[in-house]
Amino acid sequence: MMFSRAEVITSVERRRRWSQDEKERLVAASLEPGANVSEVARMAGLHVSQLFRWRKELCKHGETSIAPFVPVEIGRLCRRGR
Repeated sequence: MMFSRAEVITSVERRRRWSQDEKERLVAASLEPGANVSEVARMAGLHVSQLFRWRKELCKHGETSIAPFVPVEIGRLCRRGR
């Protein structure tokens, strides 16, 4: 097998730091209806597992701010003919 291209790494790349806003924006984009998580990750230049980890962390964090119960009002049922 012959390769037509070779990549030469000349320096050590530092880890990229993502702000909370960037993480939230990418997670929101991955949660859009019809969104492909792999595609969102690829376009942002990160591994898909990282995006799934952010989704898990942000969704878990968001659960603490959501009330466990929602008040419900039950109205009277009206029947015709009575």
